[in-house]
Amino acid sequence: MRKAGILAVALLAAAIGSAWADDVKPGDIKLGMIAGMSGGGASYGASIRQGVEMAMQELNDAGGIHGHKLALDVADDASDPAQSVIAMQRLVNDNVDLVVGGWGSSQVLANMEVAERAGMPYIVVGASNPRITTSRNKWTFRTLTNDGGQATRLADLAVQLLHMQRLAVIYDSNDYGSGCRDIFDATLKGLGIKPVDEESYQTNDKDFTAQLSHIQAANPDGIALFGTLPAAPAIMNQARDLGIEARFMGAAGLSNEAIMTLAPEASQHVIATAYFHESLDPEAKSWTDRYTAMFAHAAQAPRPSQAVAAYRAVKLMAAPCLAEAGTDKDKLRLCLKAWHGRLFGLPPVEAHFDDTNQLVVPAVVLTIEGKQFALLPGAN
Repeated sequence: MRKAGILAVALLAAAIGSAWADDVKPGDIKLGMIAGMSGGGASYGASIRQGVEMAMQELNDAGGIHGHKLALDVADDASDPAQSVIAMQRLVNDNVDLVVGGWGSSQVLANMEVAERAGMPYIVVGASNPRITTSRNKWTFRTLTNDGGQATRLADLAVQLLHMQRLAVIYDSNDYGSGCRDIFDATLKGLGIKPVDEESYQTNDKDFTAQLSHIQAANPDGIALFGTLPAAPAIMNQARDLGIEARFMGAAGLSNEAIMTLAPEASQHVIATAYFHESLDPEAKSWTDRYTAMFAHAAQAPRPSQAVAAYRAVKLMAAPCLAEAGTDKDKLRLCLKAWHGRLFGLPPVEAHFDDTNQLVVPAVVLTIEGKQFALLPGAN
């Protein structure tokens, strides 16, 4: 039975397969990328890949790192935690030098255990559950503000800036959605407010009529939506069809340009925490222009708010450490742990990793106005 189980895992890993961007040459630096290139997170995974590829192209066009080019190995985890474990193991077996990516808290909570056991430096750019960064971490680093910072900020803004008193919550029952819900509720409790209604759904649900009918009966003035594509814009559209006018808000799962396409009317004035806005500094605007031009004709339209975290992880964090430490994994880990610097597209503060390998960096708060994200007045 044990041999059959091992064989099944081996066959699954083989089915996932390698996806090298180019033939790997001796001396190349092997960069692994893990994300959902299929499944529910495919939209986010494609953006992560765009960010990684842009950073790699710029580095390789400039001569690589000490003359060594970067080669990309993409592992599609199908946006599924069980598949994500296998995908990460495949990258470890491929002996990549470092892994970037990780979309979806449930996936990262599963696959990071493989990276930790293998001693693989892993930079997470798309998962925010607080349990990803703990004192047990040695090899896993996260570059975005966790749910604690995002959900707390949203609750404070809803009550103190927007003066909402009747807040409903609808959340994906996965690790991301339920984690945000818990923190949002706790913050509201500290402000003396209890949600007028709370509803959950499954990630792949398509009909939210029952949950939204309950929310409608509670008559909220704001709705905290903790989820991602494809459910989030569907919820917005169905809510407006029912006549619900309450303002939606959510964490960074909503800071995806695709929401404006999938819910062009229903997403207006939605509030979302995010990791980037191009108006914050000239470098951010320059990067957005280059990125948009590079992927103007790609299969997926450019989505700067999702691609930027992966680009910054490769260009601003991984590349300097590879230049300093080479491909020795323990030296790479120590270099990443000591990394500090300013990230374009965010408030001008010196970012650094704390004792749990969580990047200490502020989020920004955006709102959808027309066909673009704008900074929420009074929130940044």
